[in-house]
Amino acid sequence: MVNNVVSIEKMKALWHSEVHDEQKWAVNMKLLRALGMFAGGVVLMRSYGDLMGV
Repeated sequence: MVNNVVSIEKMKALWHSEVHDEQKWAVNMKLLRALGMFAGGVVLMRSYGDLMGV
């Protein structure tokens, strides 16, 4: 049970360090933007990919 509390505290510390550090936040936002663009491209091609076929 004690290990569970320690891991929660570690997760809180990780979240705090990732969100409140400006350099890490900028990198995380770039990664999120890239992931969003990739997911959007996959959805677009799944929906309208047959229209691109020649």
